Amino acid sequence: IKTKHGTDLPFKCEHCPQAFADEKELQQHTELFQGHKTHQCPHCDHKSTNSSDLKRHIISVHTKDFPHKCEVCEKGFHRPSELKKHSETHKGKKIHQCRHCDFKTSDPFVLSGHILSVHTKDLPFKCKRCKRGFRQQNELKKHMKTHSGRKVYQCQYCEYSTTDASGFKRHVISIHTKDYPHRCEYCKKGFRRPSEKNQHIMRHH
Repeated sequence: IKTKHGTDLPFKCEHCPQAFADEKELQQHTELFQGHKTHQCPHCDHKSTNSSDLKRHIISVHTKDFPHKCEVCEKGFHRPSELKKHSETHKGKKIHQCRHCDFKTSDPFVLSGHILSVHTKDLPFKCKRCKRGFRQQNELKKHMKTHSGRKVYQCQYCEYSTTDASGFKRHVISIHTKDYPHRCEYCKKGFRRPSEKNQHIMRHH
């Protein structure tokens, strides 16, 4: 911004386009905005008039300053020691891991919102009892057995679950071990020999 004589005004207001010749004038002008600034930056003394302005400030000023991110809530910190201290606040809280990606949170409602917003289209088959979604119809059918009241065996490597102990053991051995290198392209079940795999495909697919 320039004066009538074409000289630059060095003191610019950060809230509006106005500029001033000296710092005192700028300070008096800035006081007009003080009463409306209710959004305090958690990292410095800056205050904003609304949440979107505060978010812009944090992104533009502080993003590079906080490279150490918490895996649970994604809050950033200057130093690893600060992150370690912050991580203590999550201790004792159950960490909820998304079944479909690496997302983690200590809040089950945040996890539910994440799954709904990110993964809903990927999981079209819904359980009517608990609203959990699945990619395939047969996964939903297996899951429905978990509502029968019997003990449920949940696979630690994938979403497979069953009330049948021997079936669960077969699943882990055939799907998740290196002894079965020949995989069915339809259900991923493993076999020791190609002939066994072909026989399985002919019978079940």
